[in-house]
Amino acid sequence: MNIWRSLAAVAAIVLTGPALAQDYPELTLRYSSNIPEVVNTSKIDLFFSSEIAKRSGGKIKIQHFWANTLGGEAEIVDLTGSGAVDLALIVTGNQVSRLPFAAVTNSLPRTFADGPVLVELTRDLYENNPTIQAEFAAANLQPLLYRYLPDYRVYCTAPIRTMADFANKKVRSYGAYVPLMFEALGAVPVNIPPTDMIQAMSTGALDCTYLFNSAVGQFKIDQVAKYGTDISFGVINAHTLFTSREKWNSWPESVRSLITEVAREAEAYGAKLIAEDEAKAEAAMVAAGMEIVQFEEMDKLGDAIPNMLDVWVTKMAESGKEAEAREMADYILAHRE
Repeated sequence: MNIWRSLAAVAAIVLTGPALAQDYPELTLRYSSNIPEVVNTSKIDLFFSSEIAKRSGGKIKIQHFWANTLGGEAEIVDLTGSGAVDLALIVTGNQVSRLPFAAVTNSLPRTFADGPVLVELTRDLYENNPTIQAEFAAANLQPLLYRYLPDYRVYCTAPIRTMADFANKKVRSYGAYVPLMFEALGAVPVNIPPTDMIQAMSTGALDCTYLFNSAVGQFKIDQVAKYGTDISFGVINAHTLFTSREKWNSWPESVRSLITEVAREAEAYGAKLIAEDEAKAEAAMVAAGMEIVQFEEMDKLGDAIPNMLDVWVTKMAESGKEAEAREMADYILAHRE
């Protein structure tokens, strides 16, 4: 009798467990990334694709295309929303004209301090905020996988010790709001993709780049910038993985459940990876010959940088969306820590 009970229990587990490989359709999906494969956060994407392939019994295959080879920032939203690209990492901060509310957790420097908390806040906003939902509906986008990037800093060809050292320095930036911060510091922001940073610094088109410690070696910034800094400009929600809503809705429940399950595991894997890599990155930079410069005027720097969340609300007010922006800003202030 006990044997039959055991067999029944096993059967129940099998029947209620994950979909079997034969439940999945044959799919080959193209996955666009805005960064090179050598960057540490690309391991999150490879984890995601390998687990999808393994758990689907090889029926769902994902082909990676790195460093914007399937389309640049200007066209990636349309390529994804139309289904021309199956899966794509989108830097929402580079899409403020199309996604001004969805971009907020990626766009604003000196606003967020805890990466894992920010990931959960971004998921909450993307899944529940009606204004962001309307932006995604208009662009036909479905968010799938989130990650954060750790404390942003500057890496320069000359040391940055005081506020005066920022004057007229050409600094790599992105989006609409990071440039405003550097302008407030007296620097000259230059918006370029991360893949162009080392060339720009090599030719003198940039004096500094805006990045985080664990990416310095991977982008080879330590070959052209010999001075880091202890200034933290805060964490951001990183590029988010999207597919089109039509494509998402066309996949059977087994595929959507698998993608959701693996995406959550990839996020946990990514949080651990990013924290571990960041913890040992400064020592690696120093070993490569970079000097970490102690900034001497932190109070003055803090006074010079405006409240970026207020700046964002003001900008949204210009387009007649002040009420929605203020409501979201208040929600962010209550949930960002």
